[in-house]
Amino acid sequence: MDVVIVGGGYTGMMAAARLAGRGRSVALLEKNDLGWGASSRNGGMVHPGFKADLATMLKRDPAGGRQRYQATLEAFALVEDTIRVNAIDCDYVRSGHLELAEKASQFHHLEERAQLLTRQFGVSARLIPRVELASEVGTSLYHGALLFEQSGGLHPAKYFAGLMRVARDGGAHLYDHTPATGIEARRRGGFKVSTPRGVIQTRDVLVATNGYSDRLVPWLRRRVIPIGSYIIATASLPDDLAHSAIPKRRMLFDSKNFLHYWRLSADNRMLFGGRASFTPTTIAKARDWLYAAMLQIHPQLAGVQVEHAWGGQVGFTVDRVPHIGRVKGITYALGYCGTGVAMSTYFGQLAADWIAGGELAACWQRPFPAVPLYREKPWFLPAVGWYYAALDRL
Repeated sequence: MDVVIVGGGYTGMMAAARLAGRGRSVALLEKNDLGWGASSRNGGMVHPGFKADLATMLKRDPAGGRQRYQATLEAFALVEDTIRVNAIDCDYVRSGHLELAEKASQFHHLEERAQLLTRQFGVSARLIPRVELASEVGTSLYHGALLFEQSGGLHPAKYFAGLMRVARDGGAHLYDHTPATGIEARRRGGFKVSTPRGVIQTRDVLVATNGYSDRLVPWLRRRVIPIGSYIIATASLPDDLAHSAIPKRRMLFDSKNFLHYWRLSADNRMLFGGRASFTPTTIAKARDWLYAAMLQIHPQLAGVQVEHAWGGQVGFTVDRVPHIGRVKGITYALGYCGTGVAMSTYFGQLAADWIAGGELAACWQRPFPAVPLYREKPWFLPAVGWYYAALDRL
């Protein structure tokens, strides 16, 4: 086998499709169902950018930061091209999105970012002051917004199914319910990857486990922090009610640390998500918390039934930027910090091309900071959650 990929999400599946298309023999291993993690359970928002603040990133590393942000624009284009070229039916619509300022001071921050994006990257981003916001969102809670035209929404599971079809048609071997239980370097090069079904001899290994990284590569486990994210889906809304909430069907998210993100699905359901808790919680508790938050923003939705609720883990990094690299010869690509639909697709392609003999751009060859004293369980998350909740209240 040329390559074993551990992790059956967007990154792993895109890498499998790319490598198989280039004639490599590929085995993809997934502990659960293929696409079981965030790749089938995310909010379906596709947009450029990182969780990390752009201005701070450019200040710390002007050249590298600029190249990394430019890569997110390429990642967004890659998703659109992948959908178009492979005829993936995933309800994709280029809708644009709004970043909503919860506080007046945050609107000034958005103004600075709009100028930065327009001046340095040519991005179509414009400010919407509070007095004009009613044309975009049916609530009076926010102090203005930054509108990005270059973003869109999709059905995440349908998008994943399309990537899986491309990988399978290209000849990649896809194995669900087959966890990788060990990776051992061979004396003459390459690796032995152990699974409950046997051992695979391979030249290269790609680990793409993101928020579900475990003990397989302890070095990675200390650098990727699993944080829960949850979503509810209402019953389909009447057209007039949907229009009253989001008149132009934009995707929306606010500026809080315990942020909310929401949009309308193709069948007019309100999809409303957020970081319900930095500590383990139940789907039922997260559902109730999100429903209350949704009604605080959109009281006109009172009485609308919640038909579905789900959750999962997103992978955060200390610097809130994804990382690609190698440790002991094992390639990794992960750490999307909750903004990964575009970047996970891009990193899958980037990792595949690197494994196939290409060069990795210098902007990605950077330190991957670990969390101090973090080994197995993220013991520090309750304190982090309290801190960010306090910031949101101030």
